[in-house]
Amino acid sequence: CEEEEEKEAYRQLLKIVSGGHSSCLNVLKSQILQGLYILFPLFYIFWILTIYINCYIHHQPFILLHNRTDNCTFTDKGLGVNSVCVTWTNVITEIVPCFKAELWIKELTSMYDSRARERRRQIEEQEALAAMLLRQRLSGDGQLIPKVEVHIRVPLEKEVPLTPLIKEPKKLVEKPEFPELVEEMEDEVSRVLKGGSPHEVLSEGFGLSLTRKDLQTLGSLNWLNDEVINFYMNLLVQRSKSPGMPTVNTFNTFFFPKLRTSGYSAVRRWTKKMDIFAADILLVPVHLGVHWCLSVVDFRKKVIMYYDSMGGNNDEACQTLLQYLKLESKDKKGKELDTSGWTLHSRRRNEIPQQMNGSDCGMFTCKYAEYITKDKAITFTQRHMPYFRRRMIWELLNRKLL
Repeated sequence: CEEEEEKEAYRQLLKIVSGGHSSCLNVLKSQILQGLYILFPLFYIFWILTIYINCYIHHQPFILLHNRTDNCTFTDKGLGVNSVCVTWTNVITEIVPCFKAELWIKELTSMYDSRARERRRQIEEQEALAAMLLRQRLSGDGQLIPKVEVHIRVPLEKEVPLTPLIKEPKKLVEKPEFPELVEEMEDEVSRVLKGGSPHEVLSEGFGLSLTRKDLQTLGSLNWLNDEVINFYMNLLVQRSKSPGMPTVNTFNTFFFPKLRTSGYSAVRRWTKKMDIFAADILLVPVHLGVHWCLSVVDFRKKVIMYYDSMGGNNDEACQTLLQYLKLESKDKKGKELDTSGWTLHSRRRNEIPQQMNGSDCGMFTCKYAEYITKDKAITFTQRHMPYFRRRMIWELLNRKLL
């Protein structure tokens, strides 16, 4: 009995719990199902659109693959209540975008390949056009090429000036100090010294004439006369006009005796046609009765030198010449000569070669002048005098120094 009572109580309780509220649950279930029927198609459409857009962006085909159709039956069998069975057919549709990386890479490279091919085509067209224009210019305008080259070079010459080439001055070929007198030259000298009229004029120049008698003073141990020394001094002046040589002026052998005995006024007009200050060197032969010496004024060095082949000292001659230069400058230049820094010096016997006899003073005087006027050290000695005498005869005959 107790067992029956418990079963009855359980039924009543179950009826209260389930049966009494079953109508509410059925209403709730129906509302949920209606919502699902509405939302599911919308969700399905949204999902299809998403897949389609993705395929469109990536340029892939939109493919629907129908695999199968399954019937799904949902049955709700209540515990003693009305059962609700919802049954629908779910069509499973798979959307496959079919995206392949190889195809995408191929399309990408083909796109750039097409651009490269287009670029190459344009380059080839430009090269062909340039080649055609070049052929036209060479065929039709060939004569204008030299002018074109000139126009091209001109700006370059303006932009990059050419450095002028500095030509080095040609070195003067030094003549030998003691040139040999060949046989023909020796024959000329011998003809002068042997035979013939003593008054025969053998050489002329510089307003002077040399007779056989004059030239014969150069033979053996004879004393040189004024005509020979004056003619030779003028040959030195003539040589000084050559390139590279110091310029030279000279007074004749009568100048210094006249200056010493009669003063400046007696020789004032001797330089009417000569500017003694314009030359580098002024030669003044000094005749002391029976002896020849030489005074030299070097305007470059501001010095007056006296040369005596017998070692004589003649500072008086140097002072006389310095006073003459001061008066000459005032008379011809109209200004005082600045003598500060000038040096007067008589060369000592140990400074210059000396004669070893009583007849070669004239030869030493001429050879002193010859070495000084070519800015060479005086290196000859007494033993060269016989050679110098014969050489000077040839030079005076031909009016040319060796």
